[in-house]
Parts: sequence; structure tokens; C-alpha cells
Amino acid sequence: MNRVIKLILQLLLILFLALFFSKYSTEYNEEKATLTEMAIKEYEKDLKEGKEIDSKKYLVEEKDYNNTISKIGRKISFTIEKSFAKGFHYLMKYLDHLQG
Repeated sequence: MNRVIKLILQLLLILFLALFFSKYSTEYNEEKATLTEMAIKEYEKDLKEGKEIDSKKYLVEEKDYNNTISKIGRKISFTIEKSFAKGFHYLMKYLDHLQG
């Protein structure tokens, strides 16, 4: 029984780490920064040329990449994160109690 619990916790930890790091993937953010940089250059060029400035022309509409799987993944990640936080909190309380 103890081995099963350890295996489940290890799998949850791996799943949490995978979801956590995929959340902070830089690929999308780098693409977004490049588009913003290009829009700034275009804005400055149009400003120098004295063209009429329309903010809609320079704003890039953000795409919504959310889908059912990503929402489920975020919920699972959030639940695991809360569980680990509670577990560490209780562990620290217990260790403090033993020490005190």
C-alpha cells in the first residue's frame, strides 16, 4: 500500500512539474514580443512619414489558445499546487511542534 501511495505522489509531482513548466513556455512570449517590436517599428516609420495614425493598425489581436485539455490541465495543476502547499504547511507545523 505504501508503494502505491509513493508511486501516485511521484506521478502527481511529475505531472505538476510538466504542467508548471509548460505554462511558462517562452515560445509564445517570444513570438508576442517580436510582433510587438515589429508594430513599434511600423508605428515609428508611419509617424516619421506623417501618415495618419490608427491604433487598431498596430495592435495585434491576441489569439485564445485555451481549449478543454488546457483548462483541465490548469485545474489539475492548481489542485496539485494547493495540495503540495497544504502538505508542506502541515509538515512544517508538525516539525515545529516536535522542535518546540
